Amino acid sequence: MSLPVTTSLLREWHRLAREESIAIALQDWNELNRTIEAKARLQELLEDYPGEAYTAEDRELVNTLVGITQQHQQLLGNEMDSLRKQIAEEDKSLSNGRKVGAAYGHRTESYWGTYS
Repeated sequence: MSLPVTTSLLREWHRLAREESIAIALQDWNELNRTIEAKARLQELLEDYPGEAYTAEDRELVNTLVGITQQHQQLLGNEMDSLRKQIAEEDKSLSNGRKVGAAYGHRTESYWGTYS
């Protein structure tokens, strides 16, 4: 007996969600983008099926996938917060460096001017 198409598609989505978890953990943003794009294609296919086409297993898979998606959103939100903090710290350091340079009369046109 073969699986309903919806079940096969949702199982593939679940497999991709596991790969997505690994990509997030490894900060492999190219792989993350690949899995997101693949899931978007699956979503387009799943939109062709009405709600009554989904089996009990499908509904369980959907609930699991919603939970995984929420976890991924939280993890990615944490990554974004961390990056924002790092950028703010680097901006502050650069600003302090400019102030020190100005105090000693050393001016450059841009950050890259210090390398020329």
